[in-house]
Amino acid sequence: MRHKFFRKLVLFCVMVMVSTTIFSSGTLVYGAVNGKSLYEDVTEISDKSTILTRGNYLNYGAVTLTKLDSMKIRISGETAAHRVCNTLGVTLYLYRSSDGENYENYREWSFTKSDGSYFWKVLEVIVPSGYYYAISGHHTAVYNGEAEMTRTYAEGLWVN
Repeated sequence: MRHKFFRKLVLFCVMVMVSTTIFSSGTLVYGAVNGKSLYEDVTEISDKSTILTRGNYLNYGAVTLTKLDSMKIRISGETAAHRVCNTLGVTLYLYRSSDGENYENYREWSFTKSDGSYFWKVLEVIVPSGYYYAISGHHTAVYNGEAEMTRTYAEGLWVN
């Protein structure tokens, strides 16, 4: 009888600790509502697009936008394939907005890698503060002349 009681007590304590950690911390970093950050202290936004069909070459694409300080951000994009492809590519588009709703193209970069199944590119960029930023990625995998592509998009990172 005591064994069952202590087991339930330990389970309850673990659930309380997990829920306290999740709901009390201000470190939720993903998400935006109407283009505006859910939290003032959001430091990172990201998106991942996974291809679920069988027989394809492209596995997934992902982008991440991280605020490093008041004028510096880190942009990363990755493309993964199910097999070694002739070419993997990622094009990163950085957008900016003063109101968090109407984004305009700010900068873009294109990168490719030959003969690989995974490609990851990271950039650190100096940007003006006082804007919302968004990141978009176009991810491609080319195998024997056949190309597959997916897109990713995340918005709402405030840089002040």
